[in-house]
Amino acid sequence: MSRYTGPRFKILRRFGIALPGLTRKTVAEGVNPPGEHGAGHRRKASEYREHLDEKQKVRLNYGISERQLVNYMKAAINSKIDTGLRLIQLLEGRLDNFVFRAGFAPTIPAARQLVNHGHILVNGRKVDIPSFQVRRDDVISLTEKAKKMNVILESVAAPSLAIPSYMEFDKEKLTAKMTEAPAREDVPITDLRDNLIIEYYSRKV
Repeated sequence: MSRYTGPRFKILRRFGIALPGLTRKTVAEGVNPPGEHGAGHRRKASEYREHLDEKQKVRLNYGISERQLVNYMKAAINSKIDTGLRLIQLLEGRLDNFVFRAGFAPTIPAARQLVNHGHILVNGRKVDIPSFQVRRDDVISLTEKAKKMNVILESVAAPSLAIPSYMEFDKEKLTAKMTEAPAREDVPITDLRDNLIIEYYSRKV
């Protein structure tokens, strides 16, 4: 399954929560899901649907494919720390997400475009791979050309989210440094239940 490229607000209505990595738009609490029957479709979800929805929230917010999420799950399961926490660290550590969380871009798709176009430096070297894993003490900066781009300056002036606890941001130099591993509290998805995602994939990976 590839990345989602359809209507973003429709996704917010489906889940009834904001997905800041996907879009800056928000949805009012209790809003009806999409479709002509509206509230009539909001029934108690089955156990499978609950697991599927949690997985989809993560996939859509971080803008990754199903195959990428499966690979992250495999890496998390094989790690020596808590599986759910490791999954979060891998997702938050993606370069495109790091660029977004630093405020250089309003969404992760916009951040991915900056990375793809070669506007992002990691420890002074250009990296154009959105899935690149940012590690502790890595410093992310902009090319000289990027520092003058209005879209970046406007995003830095009014970021979508607050700087996360694992990041140190220098607004004067326009640099961001990972100071520690991301924690569960850093995930911008409301009440994410990573245990359901693990259970969903338990028989698949």
